[in-house]
Amino acid sequence: MSESPVIREYPEVPLPTKKTLARRQNIAIQAVKFAGSALNIMMMVIKGHDKD
Repeated sequence: MSESPVIREYPEVPLPTKKTLARRQNIAIQAVKFAGSALNIMMMVIKGHDKD
């Protein structure tokens, strides 16, 4: 049985800029994104339960 190739490096992939990395690692931005995502999911649940 032959093993499937494992890709360990992606030389063609562009690396994120310092600004992008800073935004990804910023706790305040992550908290706002989390709150928005949680609110979005909660709204979907509420709308799903409103069926009369």
